[in-house]
Amino acid sequence: MSDKRPSRMLRRFLEYNDSADALRHSQTASDNSAEDGWPRDPSQREYCFFYGTLMDPHTLCQVLKSSERPRIMRRARVTGFEIKLWGPYPALLDGEPFRSVDGMAYEILSKTELDRLAAYETDKYQLTPCSIDLLNDDDSVEKTIEGVAFMGDGQQDELREGTFDLKQWKKEKQLGDLD
Repeated sequence: MSDKRPSRMLRRFLEYNDSADALRHSQTASDNSAEDGWPRDPSQREYCFFYGTLMDPHTLCQVLKSSERPRIMRRARVTGFEIKLWGPYPALLDGEPFRSVDGMAYEILSKTELDRLAAYETDKYQLTPCSIDLLNDDDSVEKTIEGVAFMGDGQQDELREGTFDLKQWKKEKQLGDLD
């Protein structure tokens, strides 16, 4: 007598699809998530490229109102952009085609996280789609993914040439916290 039960892998796949359908249905029924495009396809991961203060895990936890260290942050790079400074903070701007900016890619887990990031970035930054290169330890590109970044959206006369140094920013913040 043969076992007509589906394989374990198929059972888990079916369970996942049922739970994902239920989650999508409950979210679209309970709020306006469908109108603003969230949640996205559950098989797709959503990434945001950070190039400034949000590269600091402690700062990111505070912004996201999370007590847990960010789960998925990877060294990353975007090409075709440059950095200028808006006060002490970096602003990502369109740059020369082969110019690149290094930072971190973070997997966004919910619409709430995206909203909290946008609130932190203020109206001086605009969420923009971009291609993100995920980097290996030797700086080679593991793969390129689609994601978003907060680009500078302020007045050009408010920006100046310069680079952002996360270690220096953390030192200055720590000294400021002592005052």
